[in-house]
Amino acid sequence: MAFHRIFVLDLAGVGMGEAPDANRFQSVGADTIGHVAQQWPGDLSLPTLQRLGFGNIRITNPIPGIPPVEQPTGYFGRLHMAAQDNRRATGLREMWDYTGPIRTESVFTTLTAAGYSVTLAGPFLSYLATQTPAERFQVGTNQAAFQILYDRLNAPVSGLTYVVLPEFRFAGEQQDLEASAQALQMTDQHLAQVIHDLGANDLLILTATHAADQTFGPTPTREYLPLLVYSPSRQAGHALGIRRTLADVGATVLENYGVAPATTGHSLLNELTQ
Repeated sequence: MAFHRIFVLDLAGVGMGEAPDANRFQSVGADTIGHVAQQWPGDLSLPTLQRLGFGNIRITNPIPGIPPVEQPTGYFGRLHMAAQDNRRATGLREMWDYTGPIRTESVFTTLTAAGYSVTLAGPFLSYLATQTPAERFQVGTNQAAFQILYDRLNAPVSGLTYVVLPEFRFAGEQQDLEASAQALQMTDQHLAQVIHDLGANDLLILTATHAADQTFGPTPTREYLPLLVYSPSRQAGHALGIRRTLADVGATVLENYGVAPATTGHSLLNELTQ
């Protein structure tokens, strides 16, 4: 086991620019993070995310006000959804479901069956509610979501914590660019404390299960999704490239705990060098 605890933070709704198949989903020109940053008066200040490598995700088309850094502390890349539809729940399932020997399995239920702790927190638990016997929390604000994360950071139990930050989705549905910018700044401030509280054997993964460029309307847009990975035990990060499926996150968790073969996706573990 490389890491005793894995924390996955889902910025659901934050996209990094149109994906190659954007034309199939009426998303040509979609750029959630770019449009949010452009509308913010002055520079959108996200120092913690920037140090992790958030700006390095887009070197050829820099995020306004968030340039790349020379030595990011995290590993950075982009996820491309493999599924042929673009609903909000699709990315969630792609990230956490895999093909087992008999039927489709969930990473969450596989971990709990193996005796690991699994905590899920999010705004809408229709899918997550079926992931028994994981501990589940319904949250309606980013503050409440981070409180769950802080509680788990203070609990020395090996396993997975998956937290969805709900205000990004709400901002997308309401087509509120300012609310998205404010949610990003709040997230950045909390991340500084999260990183401080991480132990040497912890892994933090920041990503998103869908994108929603508010300038395109209230429905999801087909974009690349962010990927940032950090552990205090890794001194410096590097590029993870473009991942061809969100299932790479689930595969990383499965390989880390050694509970099932990663039949879908490719684990990141061997790319997280010491």
